[in-house]
Amino acid sequence: MSEFLVAAGAAVLLVALLFVWPIWRARRLAGLEPMPEQAGDQRSSENLALYREHTTELDNERRLGRIDQAQYDRLVAELQRNFLADQKGEKERPLHRRGGAVLLLALLVLVLASGWMYFNQGSSGDVLFAQMQQQLERDNMELMRAGQMPEAKATRELVSAIEARLKNQPDNAQYWYLLGRYGSQIGDFEAAERGFREVYQRAPADPGNASALAQAIFLGNGNQINDEIKFLIERALEVDAEDTTALGLAGINAFEQQQFSDAARLWGTAVNLTPEGAPGREALMAGVVRAREEARQRGQSTAGAATNSADSGGTSEASWTIPVTVTLAPDLQLPQGATLFLYAREYQGSPMPLVVTRLAATQFPATIVLDETMAMTSADRLFAKGQVEIVARISKSGQVSAAAGDLQGLRGPLPIDDLPNPIEIVIDTQL
Repeated sequence: MSEFLVAAGAAVLLVALLFVWPIWRARRLAGLEPMPEQAGDQRSSENLALYREHTTELDNERRLGRIDQAQYDRLVAELQRNFLADQKGEKERPLHRRGGAVLLLALLVLVLASGWMYFNQGSSGDVLFAQMQQQLERDNMELMRAGQMPEAKATRELVSAIEARLKNQPDNAQYWYLLGRYGSQIGDFEAAERGFREVYQRAPADPGNASALAQAIFLGNGNQINDEIKFLIERALEVDAEDTTALGLAGINAFEQQQFSDAARLWGTAVNLTPEGAPGREALMAGVVRAREEARQRGQSTAGAATNSADSGGTSEASWTIPVTVTLAPDLQLPQGATLFLYAREYQGSPMPLVVTRLAATQFPATIVLDETMAMTSADRLFAKGQVEIVARISKSGQVSAAAGDLQGLRGPLPIDDLPNPIEIVIDTQL
């Protein structure tokens, strides 16, 4: 905003100089001549004296008989008309001399009116908001780089600014979207729902609009799925089958309905569509593992639970297997109620698992078979990695992400096309 005001001020100054310079120069030159009022008075006196002189001459001419009375009357009338016309011109001249002041007053009125119209009818509010938003994003980025969580106060102020702008621009879809976005960030799900609902109503066929509204309603509804959310999920996936937000919500709905194999499939699809390291990807992966475990316990098929997995013909029989024998080092103690995560990942590559399973850590040694029903990617992508690393981790918290105090063992690198059978791995390290 300050840059704009500086530029506007410079432009106004330039225009003012264009007006003021000729006036100043004219007055400066006029200072070398008699004052306008003095010049006008002198001329009026001269005209009056000349009028009287001519009248006297006409009186003398009539007295000497050189002109008759009719001629005298006509000449006096003509003389009077000329004198009055000259006096009228003298009275009009000061008005012209005051033109500079009128011009300066008009310039001042123009500047003030332009400023009022800009700040009341223009886009000054949008400029201020854009600067406020940019500053917030920069501050949040710096905090995250420093390992700190962004403060909610600045975001709340931005939400208040958005609501203020919407009072003047209720049809601005961009502001409604930002209300939904920033409202979600600070946990104001009522504001988020209002914002995303307006966006969805204006463009229901645009990708992401239905799922954003569904998520806002879900979070504001205590993480419970209702009929409107189900409708919005279906609508979102009709518009974009790769909408990861809609896939995540669809997986939650399937899990609540105890359709665990469907939940694993939907969440697995979302995992494959989510970039590595993106927020929420690990939570989706943990959901896939849990849904597969629940599906196995209930005898539901888990084949094809991950996106792009090899065709299994609709059965749980796997077309490839990797048997792994896991043992616990004698100097480590197995925590009560712990969970064992066993997974394969690319060696010296992405930390994200290619194949993963989760089960209760009860006793060791234990032999677990990794197969394609546990894959987070397709068989072609898995076997194209060249070398893999097998990780066995005992988690005290039951979370898929590693935490301090977990027990872990590694085996690798192993050539994917020539794996030992079985693979033996020892859990020998405490994180």
